[in-house]
Amino acid sequence: MAKYPILGIVSMSMLLFTAATKREFKHTLQDSVKHEFFGMRMRVIPEKTNEIYAPVIVNKAPGNEATMVRLPYELKIFFVNRPGKADHMMSVSSADNGITWSAPTKEFDLPGQAYYANNVITDTEGNLHCVFHIFDKGENGYQGRHLNLWYTRMEKGGEKWIEPRKIYDGYVGSIRSFIQLKNKRLLFSFARAVPERSKKPEGNAIDYGWHNISTLYSDDLGEKWQFSEDHLKIPVESSQTTRYGGVEPNVIELANNKLWMLIRTNKGHIYQSFSSNSGQNWQLPEKSDFISSDSPATTLRLADNRIVMIWNSNQRWDNKRTYAIGGREALHAAISEDEGKSWKGFREVLLSPYKQHDEKGDRGTAYPSAVQTPDGKIVFVSGQAEERAIVKFDPEWLEERTQIDDFSEGLIQWSLSGTDGSKKLVPADSGKRNAGFLITRAGGNSDAVWNFPMTKKGKLSIEVLASQGKGINLALTDHFSISSDTVASDNAIFNFTIPAESFKKNDKTTRIEILWDSNRKTSSLYLNKSLFSEKTFKRSPVFGVNYLRLGIPGKAPDLNGFRVRSISVSQLK
Repeated sequence: MAKYPILGIVSMSMLLFTAATKREFKHTLQDSVKHEFFGMRMRVIPEKTNEIYAPVIVNKAPGNEATMVRLPYELKIFFVNRPGKADHMMSVSSADNGITWSAPTKEFDLPGQAYYANNVITDTEGNLHCVFHIFDKGENGYQGRHLNLWYTRMEKGGEKWIEPRKIYDGYVGSIRSFIQLKNKRLLFSFARAVPERSKKPEGNAIDYGWHNISTLYSDDLGEKWQFSEDHLKIPVESSQTTRYGGVEPNVIELANNKLWMLIRTNKGHIYQSFSSNSGQNWQLPEKSDFISSDSPATTLRLADNRIVMIWNSNQRWDNKRTYAIGGREALHAAISEDEGKSWKGFREVLLSPYKQHDEKGDRGTAYPSAVQTPDGKIVFVSGQAEERAIVKFDPEWLEERTQIDDFSEGLIQWSLSGTDGSKKLVPADSGKRNAGFLITRAGGNSDAVWNFPMTKKGKLSIEVLASQGKGINLALTDHFSISSDTVASDNAIFNFTIPAESFKKNDKTTRIEILWDSNRKTSSLYLNKSLFSEKTFKRSPVFGVNYLRLGIPGKAPDLNGFRVRSISVSQLK
């Protein structure tokens, strides 16, 4: 099968540093619009692809809300030919564990015009099953609009899908969950519009938004489908503009045969529900411990039975009515080896390539779909519009307990979404006196944002060269907020301000050390091993701390700023 780079991916050199570094980085993803070079999108594919460890973009995704399936001899991504006529289910395939991908091919004709949503699974017999939705009109949807639910399958060894048939008439949201249970039941959960709730209720009545979460299942491999007995609803956060209610659920079967459902909401957290009888009944939804923007999650069980969760652990504090109620600039992954009782990682696996968004419509890193490849890695497809991508990484990367950055690889570990352009890098190995990551402020507030493995009890060490600037603001927290969020630091777990006069005005570096203990809810900051300040946590993080925000105190411009020479974090026992 001929291979080709999807949608015009080219290899281009980008000289990040001065000639003194004698180092050049290549950016492997070129979209049709300008990129901002920072974060994991700068990471390149190793020459020996079996050595992929940290997340790396291997290709551009072929479409929005695509889904990925692992077949015996290849991986496949399914997507709708949209933009375009949206009348075909398409696929691209990879026979080398997700590194190169085929040209798009048509899987089958759609019985009308589709949006993006689809989901495909392979069952224990090797048959393929596909659900998708098609535009229509009617009174059982949302204000006369329908996205009816359709189903088709292809038998093992077959070459043709059976004629698709409609299995639900109404308005259905994006389909993010389709699984086969251990008892061979096919089950998928989805959000469906409730016509009588299309308008906000009057008075003090509880607003559940305009969706219920429903579940369809089949015990005869897709011949007949029936609804579970319970249809779930979640009150919306009334201060927000969107009132979808609970939508875009994801379900995984746990070792004890219990089903765990994760539900997208506009309430700042993923909500959850459980079923103890294969989806026949569901418990009332409740808030989970996972911070999230208004975006869906996905789960993946690995061959060794660990569970990986991928979602947008994002919040926005200075504008709570922003896009997706927290944004979709960063996608995160965590891993559990005890059926979801505890989690590690909470690390960025995909970043938006832009400092600023000015376009309308769906965008960002959301809507992941993931598989584990035969070589033990994770490959997922995610993102919308120009930001969509195919990413590969090793799940062991999520198990790390330490992280170090000396900037020898540029700003590969940092997010600058929403910055004012005043962050600069002089390479650490250039031999220059002022080598390091220069953080200043030209106008407006913006922080440099660093993600590291989630840590309940830890130590952060930073070597800085302070200039005649206004000092340093440091905030540690448990989720992502864009750099330009003006009050994100105030809403962190804890934060410190070090005035300029606390630094020596010479060429010597100052060592900053921060220690914290989530159980005791305490933190301490040391300057050159001398205690400088102690802070009690502002709130109790469930999982610990995984983000540092570095910025300038106050609101005035600071063109001198300070320079970070190295930074490290380690978990303490």
